[in-house]
Amino acid sequence: MVYHWTLASVLRASRTGEKDKRLMLFSRELGKVTAVARGTAVPEAKWSSSFEPFSLLHLRLYDRSRYFSVVGSEERVVYVDIAAHLDKSLKGMILNQLTECVLQPASPEPGMFAAYVTALARINEAKSAAEQDTAFLQYTLDVLRELGFGLTSLRCDRCGTILAEQPSFSLTENAFHCQRCRDEADVTLSHQLGTFLRTGTGSLDRRQAHAGIALTLRVLRTASRRLGIGTTFEQFAENAATLFREEHTGQMKESHDEL
Repeated sequence: MVYHWTLASVLRASRTGEKDKRLMLFSRELGKVTAVARGTAVPEAKWSSSFEPFSLLHLRLYDRSRYFSVVGSEERVVYVDIAAHLDKSLKGMILNQLTECVLQPASPEPGMFAAYVTALARINEAKSAAEQDTAFLQYTLDVLRELGFGLTSLRCDRCGTILAEQPSFSLTENAFHCQRCRDEADVTLSHQLGTFLRTGTGSLDRRQAHAGIALTLRVLRTASRRLGIGTTFEQFAENAATLFREEHTGQMKESHDEL
C-alpha cells in the first residue's frame, strides 16, 4: 500500500454516489490528481466543509492506481473572503479553471503551485476590484512563464528588437511589434502596462488590468494550441472574456489607442 502526505488545494469538487465527493486536486508534490473523499458529501460529516474550492489542505492520500482516496486531512488555509464574496469567488473559480486546463495529470509543478497559492492569497486580500484583476493578470503571466512562453523580455516578433518603451500588440497576429514594425491597427501599450507585463511590478487601474488580461488570453491561446489543450482552453477563455469584459469600453479594439 502506498500513502502520500501532500499539501494540496481543491480545484473542483463534485458529488459521486450518495455520500462521497470526487475532488480535482492541485498537489504540490503530485501535481493534478483525482481523489475520492468517502462520506464527505453528507452535511454532518467530519470533513464536509473542508473539501471545497479555495481550501489549502494537508492530505494523506492512499494510491489506488487510477485515483487516490483521502484517508487524512488537516486544514491549513481557508480563503474565507473568496468564498464569502461573489466577485472574488468568480475570479477564484476562473483561476481554478485555468489551472486545471494547463496542468498535465500527475506532473508535479512546484513553481506553478507557488504562483497559484500566491494568486489565491492576493485575490482573498484584495481591497478593490482593480487589485483582484491585477492578481489574476499576474497569475496569467506566471502561467505563461511556467509553460515556457514568458513575457519577461518582450521582443518584436518581426525584427527581434527588444521592446523597452511602449510596445505595440497586434490583435490579428497575437504578436508584439516595435514602433518601426507596428501596423496601424496595433494597440500601443502604456509604459505602466508594458512594465507590468515584463516585470510584474507596479500598480494598474482596472481598465489597464483588463487590457492586460485580454492580451495574455490571446498569448495563452497560442500556447494552448502548441500544447494540445486548445479545446479545454477555449472553454476557460470564453468564461474569462465574459468575466473580465470592460463594460464601458468593450473589448480591446483594433486601433492605436494607448492602453
